[in-house]
Amino acid sequence: MRASNASLTVEIVEALESAGLPSDEYRLADEIDPEALERVVDSADDSLEIRVSIRGRTLVVTADGPRVESDGSHGESDGTRADRS
Repeated sequence: MRASNASLTVEIVEALESAGLPSDEYRLADEIDPEALERVVDSADDSLEIRVSIRGRTLVVTADGPRVESDGSHGESDGTRADRS
């Protein structure tokens, strides 16, 4: 399970920014329902994995938190994760 004190929404934005997608290029609420996603993640077991495409990047949300997977077209490294400090 996620051990972060940051909200899942903040972690998602940070992961997307780390993958080269500045927060001023999209409105997260137009892409996903962050509050509903957080409720699903918080109520699920460790096997949960949700994948969604946001502006050409694959966002993967698991019980450990969000990461952005490289699809090869943006030159990002695989497994980019938001800092949870």
